[in-house]
Amino acid sequence: MFSKKRILAVFSATGLALSLLSAPALASTPEGPVTNLGACKSRNKVDYDAKGVEYKCSIAGGGLKWKKTGGKKGAGASTSGGSTIDTKQFANVSGAIAIDGSSTVAPLTGVAAEAFQKISQTKITVGISGTGGGQTRFCKGELDMANASAAYSETQRKACADAGITFTELRLATDALSVVVNPKNTWAKCLTIAELKKIWEPGSKVNYWNQVRADFPRVKMPLFGAGTDSGTFEYFTEQVNGRPAKRSRVDYTPTEDDNVTVNGVKRSTGAMGYYGFSYYKENTDINKAIAIDGGKGCAEPSLENVLNGSYTPLARPLFIYVNNAKAKSNKAIIPFLEFYAADLKNLSEKAKFLPLTADQTKKLEADLAALKKLSN
Repeated sequence: MFSKKRILAVFSATGLALSLLSAPALASTPEGPVTNLGACKSRNKVDYDAKGVEYKCSIAGGGLKWKKTGGKKGAGASTSGGSTIDTKQFANVSGAIAIDGSSTVAPLTGVAAEAFQKISQTKITVGISGTGGGQTRFCKGELDMANASAAYSETQRKACADAGITFTELRLATDALSVVVNPKNTWAKCLTIAELKKIWEPGSKVNYWNQVRADFPRVKMPLFGAGTDSGTFEYFTEQVNGRPAKRSRVDYTPTEDDNVTVNGVKRSTGAMGYYGFSYYKENTDINKAIAIDGGKGCAEPSLENVLNGSYTPLARPLFIYVNNAKAKSNKAIIPFLEFYAADLKNLSEKAKFLPLTADQTKKLEADLAALKKLSN
């Protein structure tokens, strides 16, 4: 649940997929002085110019800019960040794959897409229009696949069915939706779901921290969060404010770009925001995650706490939806998904995602095998 548009090396600045030869869906207009690099949209992302000189995407002047590090691109780097799978089988795979949807899932799919393009002849675009935006395009038949940070609702599934789109749902990873504050915030170490609801419920008048707890200081609380077309927004509001989902106060800064939340929390001592776990892991020096008490005691977002069930209720599954008909007609889709699934543990570590359990991995393999049989 590294959008809301934190995109590793791979995403479109507009949320629409743009083609590239060597990396998926980088924006056509780069930020900063480097004209032959992709968009600087993900803090700490590393890229190289035509001469192999290294640049890092860094915060500068309140935004993100390319900064020259002086490093050189290595000649012997692994194509998939340490993968041990045999990649030669994909060398002759060609074609184009269009993916859009959740900005939370996009970094993981983006890492997979970038790695696959290096070992094949494919062109893969990864857009970031949000779970809802991607679902709309997916159910219109515009996409091969759609990333989603929440399972499609009955309404969304019906929209696909009404349009004649059949699909396969694949669970790829697990997210620990993280509530973050400024590192200078020394008082809010753990909040209960009831306290989060007090802050985020529709019509909330909480604007200062001492309105949450009397022993908190009277510090202004600017709020940042996901846009309403986001699966992250839907999941967070349902878990915190209850059903129906998508019920929230409106006087906060909604965004499709998680960097807006990262920087907003960084700039204000009293600020609060929320986004996916991998975004937090990328920004631990400027944002601080607080523990959540969902009824089992205070637990910080982590793989261990997700697996032992203590980080509740903000742990959530992440998905990709595959158009069955396109999987049959587009011969690049199944090989890409086979690579994605086979290298998922490595890719998850590289993208800072929580990997699947053994049972979840078996289900993914079974679902992918069924899709492959369907597409033959």
